[in-house]
Amino acid sequence: GFNGWLAEMDPEAVTLVFPVAYLNNPASMFGHTLLRIDTKKSNGQTRLLDFTVNYAASTREERGLSFAFKGLFGGYQGSFSVAPYYVQVKRYGDLENRDIWEYRLALSEEEVLRLLKHAWELKSAHFDYYFLDENCSYQLLSLLEAARPSLHLLDHFGLWAVPADTVRAVADVKDLVSAATFRPSRRTVLQERARNMPAAWQDAAKCIGDGRCPTDSISNRGLSPTDQSAILELAMEYVGYRYAKETDHTAENDPGLMRILTARSKLETPSQTPRIEQPPERPDRGHRSSRAEISWGCENDRQFFQISLRPVLHDLIDPPGGYIQGAQLEFLDTAVRHDASDGNLALEYIDFIDIVSIPTRNRFIKPFSWKANAGLQRWLFEDDDRPIIGQGNVGGGLSYGVFSNATIFLFAEAMALVSDRFDEKIAIGAGPSGGFIFEPTNRWRMAFYTRSLAYAVGSTRLCYDIDLEQAIDLTQRSGLRVRLSRHRAFGPAYNAVSAGLVVYF
Repeated sequence: GFNGWLAEMDPEAVTLVFPVAYLNNPASMFGHTLLRIDTKKSNGQTRLLDFTVNYAASTREERGLSFAFKGLFGGYQGSFSVAPYYVQVKRYGDLENRDIWEYRLALSEEEVLRLLKHAWELKSAHFDYYFLDENCSYQLLSLLEAARPSLHLLDHFGLWAVPADTVRAVADVKDLVSAATFRPSRRTVLQERARNMPAAWQDAAKCIGDGRCPTDSISNRGLSPTDQSAILELAMEYVGYRYAKETDHTAENDPGLMRILTARSKLETPSQTPRIEQPPERPDRGHRSSRAEISWGCENDRQFFQISLRPVLHDLIDPPGGYIQGAQLEFLDTAVRHDASDGNLALEYIDFIDIVSIPTRNRFIKPFSWKANAGLQRWLFEDDDRPIIGQGNVGGGLSYGVFSNATIFLFAEAMALVSDRFDEKIAIGAGPSGGFIFEPTNRWRMAFYTRSLAYAVGSTRLCYDIDLEQAIDLTQRSGLRVRLSRHRAFGPAYNAVSAGLVVYF
């Protein structure tokens, strides 16, 4: 019964746990939240044994369009579950390589007890799960409100409840968060181990980790036992990362790992695990996810004023603090334009979804980059006509870090356009694209992008885009955007320039 369950929990406090976003899993693109029940006997070393309260949808590993449709419109059942914290850390930190933030909450003993009583009441209940609003984070806020009804956390959320915003809502309550702790993922630890190591040592560690070199191959290089230990520990970390990535399991019984562990045990040196500093910006202190912009510009000799609104979440040159590097995820970004020459006010574009993932590659980590976009946008045709047409775009490629403040990327893309301007009402083109993201200072970022698409279905046309966009932060919640571009669509080539003020809210 409840009393036995409560005795097993032995609760002292509650911690809000936030595994950050993971773009390669559609259900985790916005991140996830769960609650950890901290027991009276646990400490920093035994915290992994504490229990968690989690709310999730039962998707039966379904994917594709049916997964997205059911997730958006309540086609899955959601329920609460209880599991040890180490299970969650293994899933999010080791298998999905997501950094985890832990926010310890200053709830009283009575409030913790109320929360657990409500969780017990809900343990066999099922709810319709909606990815955008009544999701994991929304339901956990209801648990916190049950613990302390005066919080009114759910009042902040209507049409959508993004996990990062729910964490921010909790952190914004005065004195509710008593401490915030960063738990790095396996990939973050691997990158930090390699970061300050000479390239030759990294190559040796990878060779050992891949099983191409014996573990004693570094013993005759004149390296100290400490340096050899660092190389072997990097090889161990790499094996664990690669094994989890390829098999969805950890590598405890892998023979190659056992050989590396045996070699490491013969070196009587302390652990070379690096100290990983907490990132300077917590997720709850990053920019707010909604953004509005008012801009002036000139396109094809026509001046315009434009207002745009993006409900969620982040693009590649928004302020990066608290967000994943190289990840763009935007929903329903919409712009309305007023043409100064004829006074017309019309929809300029609406991006239903716009995703770009450009994680950088190195010796040990070789992720693929990808992008997807679907929406409506005006395209220039002959006779200065700009009808709005449907578009869908996908691409795959590679990205690399250059120095410490730049990323270059290259894609192969395909575009489908839907309009009565084309034969059979559709045009399909493909071609290369590429560019770079550069951050000269903490408050100044720029993105250069170029694309060339050759259309062979519905139209025979070579279209191209060349864009340079800059973002300059003014305050925590405002900034400037400056754009210069040249385009060739289905009419004459033209230049465009615009400057705007953006506000995050």
